[in-house]
Amino acid sequence: MRALLLAAALCGCGTPVLGIQVTLLTKACPDAPAALAPSSGVTQLRISLSGDGLTSQTSTVPFASGTAQIPDVPVGTNRRLTVDALAGDRVRAHADSGKFDASGPADVHLTLFLRSVDAFTPTSDASGACSRMVTPRAGHAMALLPDGRVLITGGFSNDGSTPPKLVYHSDAELFDPQSGQFMALSPSPTLRRAGHSALPVILPSGAAVLLAGGEGPDESGTGPVGAVKPLELLVGSAWTELTPPLTSPSRSHAAAAVDLRTGAAVLAGGQSDESGSTVYDSVTWFDPAANAVHESATALRAGQLSDAVAVARANLSGKASLGGVVLVGGRDGTGKVSAQISGLIWGPSPAGGLDFIDDVTFKGAQWQLPSPRALHVALRTVDDLVLTAGGVTSLVKGAFNDYSSATAEITLVDPLGGQVANLTGTLSQARADACGVLLEDGSALIAGGAWQDAGGLHSAKNVDLIGTDRSVRTAAGPDSLPNSGVLTAARHRAACIRLLDGSVLITGGLQAAASGGATVLDTAEIYQPL
Repeated sequence: MRALLLAAALCGCGTPVLGIQVTLLTKACPDAPAALAPSSGVTQLRISLSGDGLTSQTSTVPFASGTAQIPDVPVGTNRRLTVDALAGDRVRAHADSGKFDASGPADVHLTLFLRSVDAFTPTSDASGACSRMVTPRAGHAMALLPDGRVLITGGFSNDGSTPPKLVYHSDAELFDPQSGQFMALSPSPTLRRAGHSALPVILPSGAAVLLAGGEGPDESGTGPVGAVKPLELLVGSAWTELTPPLTSPSRSHAAAAVDLRTGAAVLAGGQSDESGSTVYDSVTWFDPAANAVHESATALRAGQLSDAVAVARANLSGKASLGGVVLVGGRDGTGKVSAQISGLIWGPSPAGGLDFIDDVTFKGAQWQLPSPRALHVALRTVDDLVLTAGGVTSLVKGAFNDYSSATAEITLVDPLGGQVANLTGTLSQARADACGVLLEDGSALIAGGAWQDAGGLHSAKNVDLIGTDRSVRTAAGPDSLPNSGVLTAARHRAACIRLLDGSVLITGGLQAAASGGATVLDTAEIYQPL
């Protein structure tokens, strides 16, 4: 069965005022493992509806008929429709509309993809055919747009020559969760870049995405590869190039995050080129309210720092948010992997005025990771702590593909409690260059990555989840069958992001080959939480 049609009337004061039609897609991409077929053994659907001012409604209907009646959907905001596919009393697959408004006058049409729970499955379109990115990419960046689509920018691929040469991309594409399809974005950014950040910011005119940092050739596309200086801003369908002050350096391998208090996009540290010949201790920040780029007057307390990871904090004091950005790990000016923990916060600058300055919370010998860390994942937890996972503990200066010191450590940093400690649990595989996302329930998901041993370079299929109770488990798939909770394709230097329906999209990346090379992927997968 490819699609199940669910239909109901929207009701207002007992009178139907518009219609709602939901197409539930039940066929997975043929590349998905047979064990992850979402309808296997399913006999019933449990359909639930929630929303503002609405008492949650749930009904259970047979699965086999091809159509089903869903609960009446009263007019209102933030409606959310979920479908659980039941095999006996066990949830085998799940679909989620994400939040939508049912306020008229137009009818509501929703497309829901039924996917096996606690597993990654390849993306597919409404016909059930596998969908792929327009361009193979690794080292790219993704940002979630307000309408739920995902912007995918830059990255690199191979040119197919022997030995292969990297091709840096300026093009961009969109993933639409409603159709499951990827489509080229026109116009695209001007500059070729990889290893950059795509940061959602709010301008006075509305939502925008800022591309910042990274490395690539000059604007002609033919020059030597180095750090990219201009920032590019997507507003609506138009790109605008922003040039930082003359005092701001071009930054690759910078740490980047959006400050939760001011909404400013912060780029800290970084280096001038792939060799790390010059490493910076300075900060560039974008003020969305003024649509202007600034160079901070304060140097980083950690000194010259590249490859750190920036994590934005709520940093609550009473009911007021102090915001701030925590910088964890990275490499110092000599290229040595660092265990540093430091921070920036918005406040009065010694040079006068307001600026991002040193966060004095992190002064003291206790602010060190248990081991040095680079190429790691760092996330802000629901209780405003900083969680780091994986990475490498050492690197040769100028080397970015050495995973021989990959670690499985998971570290929790408690800024208010003054504590830094490893969790008892570890990742199922020591690895670096994984990607990480915080799920709606507060769990942290760590997917993919790479490690190196005597047999060479390996890309990981591993998927680990770190719960709010700090327990660590591997994804297990709907039936806890061997290899049903791993990625369909092993990959590192991929990008992942949480979608509006709570699922996680992972795209592209590198897949190590037995020959010692690596393939740049154009495939994508979606994780459906339990």
